[in-house]
Order: sequence, then C-alpha cells, then structure tokens
Amino acid sequence: MKTKRILVITVLMIVSMLFTACQPAAPTQAPTPTQVEVVPTTPPTTEPVKLTLYSVAWMSTHQAMLNQLIEKFNEEYSGRIEVEYIQGDWGEVENYLTAGVAGGGGIADLIEGGTDVGLGWYNQGFLTDLTPYITDEIRATMPEELWASRTAADGAVFMSGTVTGNHILVFYNPALLEAAGVEPSTPDKLWTWDDLIANATILTVDANGKHLGEAGFDAQNVVQWGFMPRLDNEKVWEEAGAFCLQATGMPIIRRGGDGTWDAFFDEECLPVLKAYTDLVKLGVTSPMAVGLSGDSQNELFYQGQAAMILRGYFNVSVLEGLYPDFNFNVMPIPMSAANKFYYTDNLGQGYGIPVTSTHPAEAAEFMFWLQQPEQQAMHSSSLGMAPVNTAALQDPVLMDNPRWDTMRFYKSIEKLIAPEYNTNTWEWVTTVYAPPLMQVIMGEKDFNAAIDEIKAGGKAILNQ
Repeated sequence: MKTKRILVITVLMIVSMLFTACQPAAPTQAPTPTQVEVVPTTPPTTEPVKLTLYSVAWMSTHQAMLNQLIEKFNEEYSGRIEVEYIQGDWGEVENYLTAGVAGGGGIADLIEGGTDVGLGWYNQGFLTDLTPYITDEIRATMPEELWASRTAADGAVFMSGTVTGNHILVFYNPALLEAAGVEPSTPDKLWTWDDLIANATILTVDANGKHLGEAGFDAQNVVQWGFMPRLDNEKVWEEAGAFCLQATGMPIIRRGGDGTWDAFFDEECLPVLKAYTDLVKLGVTSPMAVGLSGDSQNELFYQGQAAMILRGYFNVSVLEGLYPDFNFNVMPIPMSAANKFYYTDNLGQGYGIPVTSTHPAEAAEFMFWLQQPEQQAMHSSSLGMAPVNTAALQDPVLMDNPRWDTMRFYKSIEKLIAPEYNTNTWEWVTTVYAPPLMQVIMGEKDFNAAIDEIKAGGKAILNQ
C-alpha cells in the first residue's frame, strides 16, 4: 500500500512538472528607451540641367519670339531643363565656337548657324554627332532631304532644323498695281519673265505720269520704278542662281561626269540669267539698285518709289515690323511651269551642339522640341522663313496670315534639291562669277562674253 501511494505521488509530481514546463515564459520587462531628439531633414533637391543657347537672330521680332519659345520650354520642362538665351551675331559665331572649343569649354550648349557653315564646323571637330538622340518620332518631323543636308559624309547628323533655305518672292504694292491695271501673279496664273518685265514696264512712271515706253517719258526723272531688286555680288548669286535652279531643276555648281566640280549654265538657265542682268538696261530698274541695302530697298517700296521688289520670305516679317500700316502683298517668282518649285537647303538653319557641352542629351531634347509644329509655326512667323516641319504651315499662327499663302503654294509643288556642297563656292562667286555679271548689269560687258569668262576661270577654284 505504501509503495502504491509513493507511486501516485511520484506521478503527480511528474505531471505537475510537465504542466509547468508547458506554460509560456513570463514576459521580460523591456528597458525604457532612451529619448533621442528627432531633427527633421530636408530631402535633397534636384536642380534642373541648365543650358545656354547662342542665337544669331538679327531681327527684333525673331529675338523676341526665341525668348518666348525658351520661356515656353522652361515652363513645360520645369525642374528638369532650363535654357538661357545668349544674343550672338552672324559675324562672330565662328570665332565664338572655335575659340570656345580650343579653350576647352565655357561656351553655349547650342549654337545657331546655317547648314553650310555647320558642315564645316563638324568637319573641323567642333560639333557633336546628333545621331544617338534621333528617334523615329524625331525623324518624322523633317523630310529626309532636309536630314540629308544636315548629314556629313561619315553619316553624322551635325545640325538640327529650324527653317529651310530662303524662298524668294516678289513683293508688290496692291494699290499701285491696281491703279495701273496690272493683275498680280497667282498660282493658277503665274507670270513668266516676259510677263514680269512687261508689267514692270507699265509700272515704271516718270514725274509727269508717263509710263516707260510712252512718247515723252523722262528716264532721268522716274518717280516710280516697276521692279527693284538688289544687285550685288551676293544677290546676283543667291537670287539669280535660284532663278536658274527653278528653270533647270539643277544647281549651277555641281560635279560633272568625270567627278570634278564645274559651273554649268544649262540652256534653260541662260535666258533667265540674261533677263535678270538686263533689268537696268531695260529701264524697269533704277541704276541705284546696284549696291542697294535692304533697308533702303524697303524704304523705297514703302514710299511707293518701287511698285515691286525682290526679297526673301523673311522680309515679310521685316516689313510687318517696320511698317505695320503698310498694305503690301507677295506673289510667286516668275516661273515657266507650276508643276515644280525647286530649291536647295544650303541656306537652311538649325542648331549644333559643341563638343564641349556637358549636357548634350538635354541640349538635343530642346533642339528637337523646336521641330514640333507649334514651335515651328511660332519660329517661322517671326523669322519669315519656311519651317522644316511642313505641318506648321497649317498651324493658326501661319494659316491666318494670307502672306503665307505663296509659301503654301511653293510647298505644295516643291522639289528639294540636295546637292553636295562645295566649300569653295563663295570664293568662286566673289572672284569668278559675280564680277563679270555685275559688269553686264552696269552695261560694261556683253552677257555672252561674261558667261564665257566665267566658264573659263572657275574650275580650278572649285576643285582646289
């Protein structure tokens, strides 16, 4: 019995011990935390990438619009990219770029210039290749021909696009044409060179109200000239060369079959070039057109002393800014056919990124933002040159201005010629081409003799 009781007691003790072991341990009292003062911290801010843009804009309207575009961009890209405007100069931009690159930097991230000089800048190692930043969407903002005129021989894109090469127009005074019974040229009834000269003859009037060709007309006392271009080395190439291009569809300077450069005066070019150089001799243009400045030409036009003038499209903006009360209009240049309008983009413009820029990706983002239609329309309206993105012509900024109707006509039939650019062109123009033609204009040399002289003297320069 005693043994049995001892066994029961032992079992009870074992059960008690097992029960106690299964209970959770009593919680340990946590130590009182040390009170640490929490100091609020300001999260680090990311400063926007700051870019500078060097512009060669020379018209106040263009300068103001570029600043407006930069403000628009800075607002859209607030906190990411910020662009600052630097006013430059066409005559100083090359020194600015070359000295800056040679010095290792300290210059703008975007440099404005022409496609002709831009190629030279890239070939000298001053500009960045933009190819890595060009997406399919960006590619679609410009025709392939305009990309081609901004592409170097190694395939690098050295410049963006803002506007294309200057399109030439005939500006006219509607009141003077109406008074003389002259109907301006229109897309469905274009003037030829014969029409231009015939109508300019009617519009040339002396102090007695007699028209050129009438008996008693006083050629020494003309008060209204029918047609007043600017006649100098630059214009006899830029404008007369454009007329030849329109007549032939080919530039005067190009490579021949043997691969060497030469000047080609095709059969269709010669009558046009002769008509241009005969204007003073025919009496419809004043001798003072030789060496005439653009400002003086515009003043003569505004004052009614010239019924028609020849200028680039940019002059629309110039005249609108100078003479806001002047009722002028524009019409197409003389054309033999309305099925093609030929032009080259050697005088087109855009932006390049110097190799010294520390933010080329952001600079590219800004330059290609400018190629969107809305920005293009704003840019073109202030500069008066054709946008590289033709969709901009349908933007209200340009669509609501009837003076852009001729540009829309040009664009509807345009054929861009993208020839290889000869870097010796300007030397050839100033030393071989322009001097004899200026002598023809002033009545000092026969036209055919001048052409023969040009043909004989230019090949060596073009191929040097």
